Amino acid sequence: MTRYLFILIAFALVSCSSEKESDSEKATDFDFSYTVDTLMVDAGEHFFFLNRDLSLSDVTQDRKYLYNLNPQSLLLEIVNLDDLKLEKTVQLEKEGPDGIGLPYYGKIQVLENGNIALFGQFKIHIVTEQAKLVKTIELDQINIQKEEEKIGWTSVLSDDGKLLASTLANIDYKTPAKGVVLIDLETDAVKYIPMSLFEKLKQFEIMFQEGNAPGIVTGEFAYLSFIDDKLIISSSAYNELYQYNTNFDSLSHYSFEASLTDNEKIRNYPNQVQSNKEWTDAEKAKKEQVSFNEFLKLPEENIFWRLSTDKDRMIADSVVFKQVVTFFDADFKMLKEQELENFHNYNKPFFKDGMLYSFLNINDELAFVRLKPSFD
Repeated sequence: MTRYLFILIAFALVSCSSEKESDSEKATDFDFSYTVDTLMVDAGEHFFFLNRDLSLSDVTQDRKYLYNLNPQSLLLEIVNLDDLKLEKTVQLEKEGPDGIGLPYYGKIQVLENGNIALFGQFKIHIVTEQAKLVKTIELDQINIQKEEEKIGWTSVLSDDGKLLASTLANIDYKTPAKGVVLIDLETDAVKYIPMSLFEKLKQFEIMFQEGNAPGIVTGEFAYLSFIDDKLIISSSAYNELYQYNTNFDSLSHYSFEASLTDNEKIRNYPNQVQSNKEWTDAEKAKKEQVSFNEFLKLPEENIFWRLSTDKDRMIADSVVFKQVVTFFDADFKMLKEQELENFHNYNKPFFKDGMLYSFLNINDELAFVRLKPSFD
């Protein structure tokens, strides 16, 4: 059962996209400078759960608090980002009327009303900060009218919790799904959004299988996020973005041309391996290539940021990576690329007070690297 679950978890790495072409224009030059500092969070006598590198965390809409879930104990840690200290912890219930016990959680999301959505394998639990269960969304009960496909692992709720967007997964996991779904949770209306990203991402999967044992599969990330009335979809493998306008039922596709990184990954490794060495070699070849993060909006400047990494050079047998930030305007015109130095980009970076925060583990203590930008 554990290995079967691992297969499903690994498939979460492969996800979403959108259509209608709109090529990016030539980047516009402007001056961008920044300073970097490091902030420690006061935990008091508490020990933060950092084993998942804050992948099970989210910040409130006002950027005043960060919520971090320990999936083993179901303890919710609430950090005051203004004071940089642990505000309190909340014990969620595993069983009973408010029980949310599941074998695996993939992410959490804080909604605009303060409720917390916990995304599991087949369901999403929504709880209050007081650990009361508000409702459960049964993903495997949603009728998407596609017999060969089902709700995938990558999902996101709109800020008000009324819309659910999700990638799709083919029932047999052998062929790529053909789009994403947008579900109105108040009316149960389902909008199917066809797109080609899944098929392109399928080539980057690596399956490790020994004998007749269940295989382990990894792939590239796809990102889903609601920003204003738009659903934004991108991936770690391609320098492009899909945007679905929920108000006008329109889909746009933007492709970009980078000068400081490659524009896409290439498959220079086998899709199936049968030994630990083959697995390590294939993963190494994939990780040495460009990797794009999701798009983040800086409200104070009304521009989008996207961080990416790519191979810079080799020192002996070690790879030196460069980190690049790319800026886009509100219409996703590419404005500028620039290498970043002395900034540690980790899981789930976020903006607060016009500055970019990124998680840092310092001797098992919670810290943030903070980048303060200046635009001219």
